[in-house]
Amino acid sequence: MTTALEYAASFGRRKPNQDEVAELHRLREQDLAALAPKAVITVEDVQALEWGVKFEVANKFLDKCEEAAKHALLHDPHHGVRSAAALFKPAEKPSLPPSAERSARTAQATAAQIAVIIMNGKRRMATLHGLKTAAGIEEMIESIYPASLLERATDFIAGFEGDDTQEGVDQLLADLRAALKPIR
Repeated sequence: MTTALEYAASFGRRKPNQDEVAELHRLREQDLAALAPKAVITVEDVQALEWGVKFEVANKFLDKCEEAAKHALLHDPHHGVRSAAALFKPAEKPSLPPSAERSARTAQATAAQIAVIIMNGKRRMATLHGLKTAAGIEEMIESIYPASLLERATDFIAGFEGDDTQEGVDQLLADLRAALKPIR
């Protein structure tokens, strides 16, 4: 498997064409996706990367780097990598609002709550389906666990319960609740 570093070296001193640039970006994403699940990024990992991938590591994963890897990024020959490493601020781990914390303790967690926990403060996360935001992770959860979506629909429709101008709300709610009962 070719890495972005090997591919970029094949250009020599010539400027790559559009197709080659697109392939370089794809290889950068591939290299970054291979590092993302690692708990600790070593100096050997960093030294084997092309500058564009080093920039992304310094920008997103500096907190996962061992000290020698951080030093290598802070002193990299490319100014963009050095700047990203110097300006890195770890993402704050978002806390759930108090009402969500209570409901998470007392009932099943929603897909949004699970996504927040999975993201662990990161803005994007590498998955088998590419980089995903919290909303993307939530969509993935809901695609395999439809009860979350049904519960949200039930909660929304319940807001119309007792409204005489809305026809069929009671029956629709009964149908949704009946559909949810075997899933829970």
